[in-house]
Amino acid sequence: MNRFLGAMSLCVALAGCATVNPMAFDKEAKTIDTSEKSVVLMALEVSRSDDSRYVPTPFVVKLEQPNAQSKEERQNFKLDEDEDTVKDGERTVYLTRMALKPGQYKMGEVMGQAKGFPFIGTFVVPLLMDLNVKPNSITYVGRLTAKLRPRQGEEFRAGPVIPLIDQSVTGLSGGTWDVTAENLSEKDLALFRSHFPALTTATIENAPLPAFDRAAVQRWWEGGMQPTAAAQAAPVATSK
Repeated sequence: MNRFLGAMSLCVALAGCATVNPMAFDKEAKTIDTSEKSVVLMALEVSRSDDSRYVPTPFVVKLEQPNAQSKEERQNFKLDEDEDTVKDGERTVYLTRMALKPGQYKMGEVMGQAKGFPFIGTFVVPLLMDLNVKPNSITYVGRLTAKLRPRQGEEFRAGPVIPLIDQSVTGLSGGTWDVTAENLSEKDLALFRSHFPALTTATIENAPLPAFDRAAVQRWWEGGMQPTAAAQAAPVATSK
């Protein structure tokens, strides 16, 4: 119980560091207004390479503007496993729909948990990808796929070391992420349009994210930006 209470407190404290947003529209929406904010569509898939029962579940996608100083310059988008997921064969794919003011952003990270009683592990998928949001647009930026596998040598960790038992049992402190960014526009846009009627007749631009730069993420991680237990506990409050 203390673990959950502590995580809830951390969530409240960290909420002041960024603006927390729902997705731009839902299945009931009839139209999409891009007059003030454009919409970025991204498919997201997070999985692991083994058959462990500790399935990684993402809870938030984090973006920020260059040299961000305020919560308005940092945007977090909440993911809902019930509302935002679809099946692509045996894969679970999150269809993210992020409303952003035009400008330059850094696609920072995806945060979430892997849990199974009595353990809860927390993780972060570092991305560090540049994103340019054009005015009055709906843009598909690709499918991000992150797969958890055992860490080799000094590779960046999939999650913090603390709490020791939870992070170890769930495989997050001893794991790392293989990340790919793919342009699967034909497949993904069919999924988006079939689940969100407002997109059926919308004009959607195609501007894929750059390839994942593992070396850059490794340098970032080695430079002291390793995820901490405090930073990653925040998603607990959004879980069901």
